[in-house]
Amino acid sequence: MMRQTYLYLLCFVAIVSSCKKDYLDIKPKGKVIPSTYKDYRLLLNSTNSMAPSYGQDEFATDNVEFYEAQGLSYLGNSTYKLHTWQNNVYVSTDNDSQWSNLYKQIYLSNVVLDGMKTATGGSEKDRNQLIGEAMVHRAFAYFSLVNMYAAQYDASTASADPGVPLLLEATTSAQLVRASVQAVYDQVFIDLNKAVTLLSVTSTSAYEPSLPAAYSLLARASLQIGKYPDALQHASKTLELKGTLADYNDYAASPASTFPLSRNNPETLLLKNVSNSYSWFSMSHDLQNLFTSSAGDLRFQILFSTTQEPFVGYVYYMGEFLAFDTRTVGPTVAEMYLIRAECEARTNQPGLAMQDVNQLRKKRILKASYVDLTASSADDALLKVLAERRRELCFRGLRLFDLKRLNKESRFAKTLTHSYNGQQFELKPNDYRYLFPIAPKLSNLNPELTPNQRN
Repeated sequence: MMRQTYLYLLCFVAIVSSCKKDYLDIKPKGKVIPSTYKDYRLLLNSTNSMAPSYGQDEFATDNVEFYEAQGLSYLGNSTYKLHTWQNNVYVSTDNDSQWSNLYKQIYLSNVVLDGMKTATGGSEKDRNQLIGEAMVHRAFAYFSLVNMYAAQYDASTASADPGVPLLLEATTSAQLVRASVQAVYDQVFIDLNKAVTLLSVTSTSAYEPSLPAAYSLLARASLQIGKYPDALQHASKTLELKGTLADYNDYAASPASTFPLSRNNPETLLLKNVSNSYSWFSMSHDLQNLFTSSAGDLRFQILFSTTQEPFVGYVYYMGEFLAFDTRTVGPTVAEMYLIRAECEARTNQPGLAMQDVNQLRKKRILKASYVDLTASSADDALLKVLAERRRELCFRGLRLFDLKRLNKESRFAKTLTHSYNGQQFELKPNDYRYLFPIAPKLSNLNPELTPNQRN
């Protein structure tokens, strides 16, 4: 019997992966085995499979704070334990949709990459585009996984630190041995650097990777591991190709009917949805204070509320209530401005850093309240950029990753606290509980998959 690796697969793809070489020319009755460019294009265009990613990360950060039992009862047992950084998050029968979604995308990307070696049809341009898209999807999934389930990248230890299983072939029978953090990042960069040689500047939808999307993920990954000149270069290249910002002043009067859906937003570089149904977040006082220090901030006005029933009294994120849109974690144009600004500040270019930050803020602050930010030094610029980054990218799947990388710098290291029913929970910088647990169900099915210790 084939080993169970706990990847959720499309039925016809599973059939392909389980067929022995001698029987590949036998098409099971009632099933379709992909063999042409069109088949693989349809496979990669499945938004139900390729768009969902992760989404529980925010609960473990300093952006979320629940003030009463009503809020925490909404979470469910495993998410409550993640929010309070407890052990034994999952019981033996629990699934982890984040892990499943991302490994499903890796599997399907591998199916496409393997299949396109022998597939018929399609122009050279179309075939290259499809291969590049598969590499971007795989790179996004591995970057997300290694930052959720492994330690923050550290050049001195990354080759020894356990990352996540690195599966590069279309099989459901591979052993789930954890590759090193370094090996996972190496593969992310291999995929993305190849993808930028294959992709077109535009794509037919926000769900399909384009050249700007590939460069934006190169920028995101480079920033995460502290390669600031590289991140600056990749963010700049992204903005050369796609740099339009939406002006929130245009939506302030009636955001529910005018705010652009993520799939139509000019800032969306690659659309990746959250993996769960949580539709609101109670905003921490820490984050509230950051917004109230930004006079006329339309993000706070448009994306947050204190009046939605039944949670009156909370300040909570309501992005998904705007025209029933979905919260997303993919890269955006705004993120690229902030990556470039941070790298400029870190390479002693405070003037350029403030120029990029102000270009974004002009589109986020009420026109009557807008005033340019200035910086007295590169360090001052960096502080202002990081504050702006937190405001702009809250609930976009990056705060946990930012906390992990910034904790490596003593000046930014931060102890987090969450409380409930008179009990206070604490997470210190670089704590092992920053690593999301690997569900016991996965390790039970695959004994070689070593768990993350949370006790």
